[in-house]
Amino acid sequence: MKSILYRAVCGFVIGIGAVLPGVSGGILAISLGIYEKAMLAIGTLFRAFKQNIKYLLPIMIGGGIGVLLTSNVLNVLVSRYAGQLLSLFTGLVLGSLPGLYREVRRDVPKLQWKHIFAALLGLMFVLAFALGEASVTTNTQTANLNIPAALVAGAVLSVGTVIPGISSSFILVYLGLYPAVIAAIASVFDLATLVSSGLGAVFQRLGEMFLPLLALTGSFALVSILIIKIVNRVLARHHATAYAAVIGFVVGSVALILPRIAVSFTWAYPVFFAVGLALSYLEFRFKERLTDRKPLSAGEPAAEEETAES
Repeated sequence: MKSILYRAVCGFVIGIGAVLPGVSGGILAISLGIYEKAMLAIGTLFRAFKQNIKYLLPIMIGGGIGVLLTSNVLNVLVSRYAGQLLSLFTGLVLGSLPGLYREVRRDVPKLQWKHIFAALLGLMFVLAFALGEASVTTNTQTANLNIPAALVAGAVLSVGTVIPGISSSFILVYLGLYPAVIAAIASVFDLATLVSSGLGAVFQRLGEMFLPLLALTGSFALVSILIIKIVNRVLARHHATAYAAVIGFVVGSVALILPRIAVSFTWAYPVFFAVGLALSYLEFRFKERLTDRKPLSAGEPAAEEETAES
């Protein structure tokens, strides 16, 4: 039960990060220690379907709740306290670096130049992505979420969720799709419409968004499967080098967030940063108690049951 609750909380945090511009869902999944197992569970879903679904379902439920609440209830909170939330996520992400370094050293006696090179490439990838964002003028004209736009949005969300260091929200903002995507997701649990117009209006709004949401979900799933196949192969064959690149992703992501925090810096930001570090440490200790330390291989089911469930 503790393991299920932990994965649901991880999914909730990733769901919030997926909606918040400037935060990478993949980086949060790595920081919370569920990235590799989740990728392997999805990539080998039908090899051990029951076991993999049992592992993924709490993450999916938590992620869905996080996205829906952020799109509705937490929307005002996120807009008013974005700096504090980014500070919290920064502490959470930085706190994961020791665990990532341990993954690099898990199969190698000492660091090699290729690991350092991979970390630098990961850092340069994130910074180059940010430079590309900065050179593009934001599309201020909000596009409607029709079927073609929903297909594009689903693919973008997939890339930002699976590949660490990429903020899909940023891409959607530049495409002018971000407000439309948030509105479509919010229609699933539209509290504002429920309060103002009643349950009938909620179902009417959901009916209008059904096909775009279906196209978005299908595009997200298809693109995710394609990318995850590549990710699993890289993690299985080049584990240490892949995690060295992930360290570069993490450092680059934090480097991008820090200027946004510095613009509106207040005394509360270090407090939230410290809370993020503390949560990261507690998460590490909690995970150590729950999980067995047996390394995963490409042929094993990703959803290895934690010792606490035995």
